[in-house]
Amino acid sequence: MPFAPCLGVKDTAVSKAFYEKLGFTVDSQTATPDTDIHMLLFGGQFCGMLYRQAQLESWLPSLAGQPIGFSGMFYLEVDDFQSVLDTCASVTDIVRGPSADHTGTREFYIADPDGYIIGFNEAASRQASDMVGGYAV
Repeated sequence: MPFAPCLGVKDTAVSKAFYEKLGFTVDSQTATPDTDIHMLLFGGQFCGMLYRQAQLESWLPSLAGQPIGFSGMFYLEVDDFQSVLDTCASVTDIVRGPSADHTGTREFYIADPDGYIIGFNEAASRQASDMVGGYAV
């Protein structure tokens, strides 16, 4: 399995609705009142989880009192860059980009309702860049 984030969120219903508007699928089949955890998929591929912060802190006490959100970002590679950009722009603010990074990979960034930053990068431009072979393809 790839490295996958589990995002502590204030309100899973708000977060689920936000991500669904962006084109994610939220699989809630394993969620219960005691474990309000939901799987995030994009393009049919698992990419992360949403977990109500209060329950996450109970499950992993070392997170108790930690603020929601963090200093950093998550990246998601997409095939149809323009379509995803258009969808995101219709739902939320683009906080950076669209632009190309130093390798020529096209990217843009959004913030979710809890302050997590999601960077979207274009698969084709990344594959055409010098990055191919240096990291996972």
